[in-house]
Amino acid sequence: MILPPEPGEQLAALSARGFPLVVVDPRTPVPRDIAAVSAAHFTGARSMTAHLVALGHRRIGVIAGPHNWLAGQARLAGHASALADAGVLHPAELTRAGEPTTEFGYRAAGELLARPVRPTALVCFNDKTAVGALAAAAERGLRVPGDLSVTGFDDIDLAQATSPALTTVRQPLAEMGRMAVSLLVRLLDGHQVDALHVDLATKLIVRGSTGPP
Repeated sequence: MILPPEPGEQLAALSARGFPLVVVDPRTPVPRDIAAVSAAHFTGARSMTAHLVALGHRRIGVIAGPHNWLAGQARLAGHASALADAGVLHPAELTRAGEPTTEFGYRAAGELLARPVRPTALVCFNDKTAVGALAAAAERGLRVPGDLSVTGFDDIDLAQATSPALTTVRQPLAEMGRMAVSLLVRLLDGHQVDALHVDLATKLIVRGSTGPP
């Protein structure tokens, strides 16, 4: 099951009926006895913000995913952790949370960039929201990365098609699929699975959309 909208209780009920399943990138907490494969969202977001901090950014706006998604919570925590290492407390007014769409990214970026003191960088939940943020910046005549740095997450094909190309975090999507099928085959064969919840490493991909403030 990939990104299942069902809550953990429903997954547990399905598992209790003897239906073998593996959850890929769960949105909500998964019961301990159900196999799940995710990307290391916290670490990925932390590496992205650390990259921006190293460039000199301190006032960073966050276009976050839904608060009730595990990935959304973990990425926000990773962002805050990297800022804390630099002695910066992330202000709540620089965060907008919503559905991970281009439209939401555009709207949220517009609100953040309209603040009296605008952020010097925007960290976006995924590449789609980052595309919306790029559009909002262009509409205001802001150069990326000269006036504003913008980052994404996922490294889908779209990330290389923007101008400039997006700095983003690559999720190991193919490896997540392989791991999920491997776990499922073991379950089908009646084997005991030692590691039921697996987090796979992400990778920071630096491209042209980030620079010094």
